[in-house]
This record gives sequence, C-alpha cells and structure tokens, in this order.
Amino acid sequence: MRDRPKILFVGGSGVPSGVPTFIKAVIEAAGDDIESVVVSEPDQGGYGRLAAGARHIAVDGLATTLNPFHQRRARARLEQVILSEKPSLVWAHARMAVHLCRDLFSETTPSFSRLAVSLHGLPFGPGHRPTLKAMSKFIEMRHLRHTRPHHIHLLTQEDVQFYCAALPPSMVERHDFQTLGTVSHMGSHMGSHMGLAHTAPSQTLTGPLRIVMTTRASYQKNLIEAAHILACVTIPWRLDLWGAGTESEALIKRFRAILGPRMDRVRFHGPTCDVASALSDADLYLLTSRYEGMSIGVHEAFECGLALALSDIPANQVFLKAHPFAAALPLGQPSEAALRLDQLYTRLIRAPDYRLASQTIWRSSFSPELWTQQARQMVRDILNRPLKASRL
Repeated sequence: MRDRPKILFVGGSGVPSGVPTFIKAVIEAAGDDIESVVVSEPDQGGYGRLAAGARHIAVDGLATTLNPFHQRRARARLEQVILSEKPSLVWAHARMAVHLCRDLFSETTPSFSRLAVSLHGLPFGPGHRPTLKAMSKFIEMRHLRHTRPHHIHLLTQEDVQFYCAALPPSMVERHDFQTLGTVSHMGSHMGSHMGLAHTAPSQTLTGPLRIVMTTRASYQKNLIEAAHILACVTIPWRLDLWGAGTESEALIKRFRAILGPRMDRVRFHGPTCDVASALSDADLYLLTSRYEGMSIGVHEAFECGLALALSDIPANQVFLKAHPFAAALPLGQPSEAALRLDQLYTRLIRAPDYRLASQTIWRSSFSPELWTQQARQMVRDILNRPLKASRL
C-alpha cells in the first residue's frame, strides 16, 4: 500500500519558463506529503533543480504542435508513463500536456487516477490570434464535454470568472475549480547578487535606465514592441535581452531596422539558467506580451526590487496595482508607452529607496510563505475533494 500519494506533473518543453518554475514550486511546497514525478521533454535547464526525491522522466513530443501525427505519438508515450507509474493524480501544466491528458482521461480510463489541469493563461482570452482563439475555445468545450470530471487550476479568481462566462454553464459545472497564482523564490537563490535577498541598498539612479527582459522570442512575448517603444523614448537607456531565441539573427535584424544607430544600446544574450544574474544589473523590468498568465518573470523582478513597465493587459493588473513604481504600457501605441517610461524614469531618479520600497510591498503582498500554505492546501483539495460522478 502506498504511504504517500504520487503526483505525476506533466510539463512541455524542457527549457526554462513559467511552467517548470511553477511545477518545481508546488513540489517544494508539498514536500514530503507527496511522491513527485515530473514528465517533460528532455531537460534543457527547466527541470535542473528538482527538489530532493523528485524524479524526472523525459518524453519526446510534449512541446506544443498542431501536427496530429506528433500528437498521437506523444499521447501514446504519455499513456505508457501513466500506466507504468499509476499515480494518484496526473497534473498537466503545459498546453500540449493539458490537451493530451484530457484526451487520455475519457469517461472510462484511467480509473486509478484523477486529473488536474493548470491553465497558465486562457488560450481563448484577449490578445490571441483570432483563428487560434476560436480553435482553442472549440477544443476547450470539447474537453469539458468529454473528459471525466476533473480539477481546473486557474491563476486568479478573475480568470475563473472570465472562463465561466465564456463557456456553456452545462459544461463548466461538471468540473472543480482551484485558484493559485504564481510565486517567486529568488531570495533563496540570490546569494550575493544585488544584496537583495534581505534588503535592497539605497541607490540613486543617475545614469542610463538599465532595462532587462527575461523572456523568449515568440508572438506572445511581442519583443518587437519593445524596440518600437525604445525608439521613441527620450531618456538614456540600455536593454539586456535574456531567454530562448533572444540571440537569433532574425530578431537582431528586426531590432536593428527599428533602432538604427541606437542598436548599440541592446545586448542579445540568449538562454540563461541564472535569472538572478540577469536581473542583478538592471533598474527596470520590461514586459511587452500580448497576453500572459501571471508572469513569474515579473514576480522575480518585483522581488528583486526592480521597477516595472508592463503591457496594459488583464494578467498584469495585479502587479501594476501593487507595485509602487510601475508603468502600464498600451500596446500598439509606442509614443504613449515611451512617454510613460520617461515619466517613470523621472520618478526613479527622485526615489533612491525605490528598490527597498518595492521589495517591502512584494513581501507583504506576495509572500512565498503564504503561497506555500495555499499551495499545500490546494494539493490536499485536489487529492481529496469529491468530484461529480462521470456521465457514462
């Protein structure tokens, strides 16, 4: 008889991103209460620091693809892992993982485990391409109708309200909803970086605004918007880009076409497993995403005391409202966004203690200790809360 419930966490690609960060945080929060197994594509830095005792299984094909043949092969591989591990709970996170696991959990199989899915952003919410938005909503309704009753984890209560309003009540009411936001634990990894693990030193901003982006090059992250904004700002600035694809020649070429002679102010670093170092040489965190879940990158920058300039989209409101030095940037309006960045720079010059003030607010609003308690309770609820009977 198993002493502890086994949870099989299913991610997507093995690169660093919000999904592996969230999975690892939940595993650490649950601690010895559960046996943890993580499934993803071969690790490329995303799952390099799993908690002691947690196992990692590499499965090819879990990254998002629209190719039905690739999906079929990945589904078969994932099914074999589930049948072999026989977990108490399969918890899918990445988008492809959610799709495959919902397909596997039909009304009849597998009967030995329950299912939870995390939607780290609503694929039919604002900002998505219209065609994919419509397709995602159709697929979501199909899953709600045909998948066994299961737990659906969303990041905020606002997400739950939007989700329930966008989908037929008869489909939604069969399933159970959980809410838990993202979290940052940078303090435990900062070491000597910036002296920010406990206190942020006063530092008057006198030189160029040191801007950092820790992200990947994609339609969602909308990095070209950053180039258009920076082409309009009047303050002195420097930008460091970190993340998968940020070193690509295609991206560099597009930035050069927009920035011209100011291109020498941008550094394209590529992927990193040391986010603390990436943030250590910055004053402000920039995010230009078309859509988001609840960005762990923003959490990390907030914890480190950086000012924030974020696209004015629903998912960023929780940070924009809480942070004492933040600017909401309207997408598609680079001149207005640049003006708001200029104004924020002026505020930072006049506030030498802005880092410490930012960190203090982060601790009071987004405490990892409070999040850990909430995560443990959510794990217990998912494992134990009764679900409605399946309709056979």
